[in-house]
Amino acid sequence: MFWAKLQPKVYKIIHYIVFSLLLPKRFRGATKRQIYTVIFQADTPAGKRFDVWLLVAILANTLLLMVDSIITNPVMRIIVSLLEWGFTIAFTVEYYLRLYCLKKPRKYVFSFYGIIDLVSILPAYLSLLFPATHSLMVLRLLRMLRIFRIFHMQRFLYEGHRLMNALRNSFAKILIFMLFVYIMAVILGTIIFMVEDGYNDKITSIPRGIYWAVVTLTTVGYGDVTPVTPVGQFIAIVIMILGYSIIAVPTGIVAGETMAEHRRSKEEEAENDLHWASWLEQLHSINEDDVGEDESNSIH
Repeated sequence: MFWAKLQPKVYKIIHYIVFSLLLPKRFRGATKRQIYTVIFQADTPAGKRFDVWLLVAILANTLLLMVDSIITNPVMRIIVSLLEWGFTIAFTVEYYLRLYCLKKPRKYVFSFYGIIDLVSILPAYLSLLFPATHSLMVLRLLRMLRIFRIFHMQRFLYEGHRLMNALRNSFAKILIFMLFVYIMAVILGTIIFMVEDGYNDKITSIPRGIYWAVVTLTTVGYGDVTPVTPVGQFIAIVIMILGYSIIAVPTGIVAGETMAEHRRSKEEEAENDLHWASWLEQLHSINEDDVGEDESNSIH
């Protein structure tokens, strides 16, 4: 009840801040349909320019985030922080304009891109309460998914779909194989503990032995835990050689399924291009029928 009374006032304040203070003067009198054409329609010249600059801003913001984690000079940190907040405010204004120009903003809020846009903005404001969430601003990179729609890269989505089908078809085989690897790691970890117990101060328990077995079996080899007995070192040699076959097996499974998927879908490529173009538009979910009406259709 309280929020219902407060909501119109909050909306007016936000609207005033955006259209009277933040937007450049030449855009303040734009109608909702004009705003929609620019920020939702990637097929128009103005819309494409806007989306390309949006992608550039996302990349620049991500670069700033990386620089912020490196620099130690207090003055530079302040400058970078101000630039980051400049990007955050710009993305917030863009999000508000997307809501403002629609009759039913909820349709955009709960759409695929709407959720991504909101998630990309929230970490900046959460960092005011929880500073550790500041780095989550890197989630803005998710907005780069728009590149497929902007540059009509349906074929890339189709190839990604092929790969996902191959992974889905090989899931059962990989799951069985991973279960086998898990059992082998536990057994080998227990054996190395039995061999090294009393001689090695790094392998002092079965879990530590399993940790070493997994690191060695996957050919990662951190080197923080190593066997010291001759028998333990021999076991390590066997596990290292075994590790290469463990890498090869799932790779072969996925490669085989990928080739099978390629053969299955080769004859359907033309139809799939149309399918993915349609799917991209459905993912976008906003169309001209969703544009709200202005109190005045003229630009002031």
